[in-house]
Amino acid sequence: MDYRDILGIPKKPKKKVEKKVAPKPTVPPVTELLKKEFGQLNEWSEVDTGPKRWFKPMDQGLTEFEQQQMNEGPAYEYSKFIKKIEKSRDSFGKDVLNFYELLRKKGLNDEAHDLLDDYKKYVIKFGLKFKKLVRKLM
Repeated sequence: MDYRDILGIPKKPKKKVEKKVAPKPTVPPVTELLKKEFGQLNEWSEVDTGPKRWFKPMDQGLTEFEQQQMNEGPAYEYSKFIKKIEKSRDSFGKDVLNFYELLRKKGLNDEAHDLLDDYKKYVIKFGLKFKKLVRKLM
């Protein structure tokens, strides 16, 4: 028994929902018009377009202008120093971890954890700031 029956509310007849069908467009879409005007789209052309350079063919290496452009800008100037810093930071991290393992083997767990915590606190934080700085410079 339904609560509506108890209260004496009459049942509502269910309405049938009619599905609306969208009319087909009379004007063809833009892509159809473009296909009629220009033909099928052929992205993978069989015709060789040839080299896209002015002075030298592709198989003879870079032109002088391209060579100059490769050696300009902050990335070229800073890359030597950035690599050295990252290399020394990585080797420092390996040495700290080796020393950490040695301290743990000797039974100095508290000192080993202090060393690792300080390494994380200072060196890892420096690495993150350094990467952010490098991204800003480039």
